[in-house]
Amino acid sequence: MPRLPYIFGGLFVFFTLAGVGGWLLMRPSTPKPPPEVVYRPGDPNIPGGAPNPDAPPVPGDAGKLVVLVVFDQMRGDYMTRWADQYGADGFARMKKDGVWFSECHIPYACTSTGPGHASLVTGAPPSATGIIENVWYDRATKKHMYCCEPKRFYDLVPPVPEKLGKPGRGAANGFSPERLLAPTVGDSLLDASKGKGRVFSLSIKDRTAVLMGGQKSTGVYCFDTRDGNFHTGAFYNRDAVHDWVADLNAGPKGGTRLADSWFNEKWDKLRPDLDYAKFSGPDDVGAEAPGINGQGRTFPKPFKGKLDAPAKPYYAALEASPAGNDLLFALVKKCVSAEKLGRGEASDLLLVSFSSNDLIGHLYGPDSQEMMDVTLRADKLVGELLKFLDAEVGKDRYTLVVTADHGVCPLPELQSSKDKYPAAKRTPLIDLGLGLFEALDTMYGNPKNETIWFEAFDDDVWPWLHLNHKAIEARKLKVEDVAVAARDWLAGRGFIETAFTRKELEDKNGPDKPFKLAAQLAYHPERSGDVIVVPKAGVLVTQYAGGTSHGSPHPYDTHIPFLAYGAGVPALGKRGEKVSSLSVAPALARALGVPAPAKAAVLAPEALPVKK
Repeated sequence: MPRLPYIFGGLFVFFTLAGVGGWLLMRPSTPKPPPEVVYRPGDPNIPGGAPNPDAPPVPGDAGKLVVLVVFDQMRGDYMTRWADQYGADGFARMKKDGVWFSECHIPYACTSTGPGHASLVTGAPPSATGIIENVWYDRATKKHMYCCEPKRFYDLVPPVPEKLGKPGRGAANGFSPERLLAPTVGDSLLDASKGKGRVFSLSIKDRTAVLMGGQKSTGVYCFDTRDGNFHTGAFYNRDAVHDWVADLNAGPKGGTRLADSWFNEKWDKLRPDLDYAKFSGPDDVGAEAPGINGQGRTFPKPFKGKLDAPAKPYYAALEASPAGNDLLFALVKKCVSAEKLGRGEASDLLLVSFSSNDLIGHLYGPDSQEMMDVTLRADKLVGELLKFLDAEVGKDRYTLVVTADHGVCPLPELQSSKDKYPAAKRTPLIDLGLGLFEALDTMYGNPKNETIWFEAFDDDVWPWLHLNHKAIEARKLKVEDVAVAARDWLAGRGFIETAFTRKELEDKNGPDKPFKLAAQLAYHPERSGDVIVVPKAGVLVTQYAGGTSHGSPHPYDTHIPFLAYGAGVPALGKRGEKVSSLSVAPALARALGVPAPAKAAVLAPEALPVKK
């Protein structure tokens, strides 16, 4: 009787409930320390690299407040694609009166939210930060590990009632930056100022706020869809949120709090005078995912669905819309005003990640009317932020940097995607896993159907494959041999560009190959798998039937904006030289007048001298 039905059934359970303890039979031996090749400060092969990463910061008259704004999933080409539709006060002002690095690229593979935010504030690749993905498989604990999962339980502050269930994202035991292995620019500021400077990190997502904030942040806040509040965690030694957070959560006495104010509203186009289809694409595309809370794929998008009062589905729809950015912006303004940032003894650092762009992009894709709309609104928001900082802090007392953590793959079903990327297709990861499983059976035999080849090969850990070392060694096989066989089979699929084993990534003297350096910079021996897979451009390997994602080393995922404006920033306009995303942290440190983070791999771009 054919074994395929049994294999399929077993693997289906495995892939959907990854990390089941029954298959995780043995801890591996102590991992080797990271090889030199994956972390080379000043390496000229890293875009924007410089020969002297230990050079002290250039002294100067940078402003008393430095602000980093990250638009989660904003591709670099958005700066030009809709430039004619932007206003004069946002991106255009930063381009004209500051510096715009039009060719800023992420140098590592695994271009996801956790790695992106960690690298932006440390100046280090995942090989040094340890944040190799949002989630990775941890062989020691035999489970999947969230990037800001704490090492012990930490209560949320304020606590979320148990009746509201588990969080929509992240770990059920709270959050902390303990998995981050590299110091941040905020840590550098607090050390250099002896604690007089302040660091606040604000976002919708927990992982973005936590990883940006680092180990010593003054305040870290993120949004929870269970109760519609902004929370911090007990890790930060607080038993209550700051008063300005409590005020926003509670709202005016006898009135509607801000998070609930969109309940009877709809998300509609910012510019009804524009022909959105002309500048993006049609409003109804079958490959898009349906909106949250029954919103559907087309404008307008009601927030409340069938609810009678605000609840988790409403808050989820809120954060997956421009209203999520507006809500966070309100918190940003409260923070600056209440804390008098930029007006203390030492410089202050404000870190802000607007998550809604990413949530929208996953649902509708980069060529959607929804993405065009939220990007137009992001431009408007930047303009409002600049005006607010002008009035609240003073034009010569702040520096603003705007960037992103990664880009996004176009919907592979679109004809425009197929025209640009001939291999473009959507393929389920489970199909790839089943094919590889059967191929290994054929190569090595599996007479009793007992060998489970993988410990983890699922959407959470993709593009990494974790082999089952105990099962392989029990067959008197070498793990490296099986890894090579898996690599070759995967690389032989028509929609896969290449693949590498961990031994290849650890070999600093091995032959250079396309995407190898990017894979090495994404590799950490204690957290990465045995094989990393790079799909061909335009290929989306996913469990989802609609929407899109990111995570590859292809330009649509690696090209991000990098704009700097304000005190200490010369008005140089557009700069076309290629710079690394790892140069953002040193640039922030230079603006603050403090040393770059200890593991920063490159220096700030030479075009950013501090004014004498």
